[in-house]
Amino acid sequence: MGISSGHVLDVGAGKGRNTFYMAKQGFDVYAIDYVLEAIAFIDKVAESKQLGMKIHTYCQGIDEKWPFEDEFFDCVIDSFASIDVETKAGREFYRDELFRTLKSGGYAMVTVVSADDEVEREMIRNYPGKEKNSSVWPQNGKFQKNYDQAELREFYKGFEIVALKKIDKKAHKLGRDFTATNFFLILKKMCVYCTKLAPISKTNDVTRSA
Repeated sequence: MGISSGHVLDVGAGKGRNTFYMAKQGFDVYAIDYVLEAIAFIDKVAESKQLGMKIHTYCQGIDEKWPFEDEFFDCVIDSFASIDVETKAGREFYRDELFRTLKSGGYAMVTVVSADDEVEREMIRNYPGKEKNSSVWPQNGKFQKNYDQAELREFYKGFEIVALKKIDKKAHKLGRDFTATNFFLILKKMCVYCTKLAPISKTNDVTRSA
């Protein structure tokens, strides 16, 4: 993508795997997560690794107003974070905040679960949520929004979709081995934000890797 420095946002940072990696590469990283314990963990590790000057943490939901200026970030990372937002309106708010705070020409790297995922396909059938391709895990009531390719293209149509890959890999979840199927997207903001997102994607058909 040609980005070697600047501001990076880690959306739903968790314990900071991406946050620490990007900080070590020299980026100024801003980590958002609604779980206070996760933010406290990132702060503690950042201090121990002398990365405190490079890492800035915020405890809040990603479907709330982000405390950043327009066109602030060079890159945004969403690794399975937005799929946990329980309403379509909440995910649309997250997407629009992503667009607002990303610089023109900036990139977002987004990973979501495919509706073809072996476990989630069963969850959608047996424990469906209120939305298409969503599930509610019976073990803990966790909502998850899964996607097919058409949904992703529609949802992120305000960006240029530089890459859209379907990835299969072996995984272990809920006490079983299975084949996990995810989508990885690289999005590019092509123009300044306007009142409505415009369909500008020109990417080719989805590519698949194992």
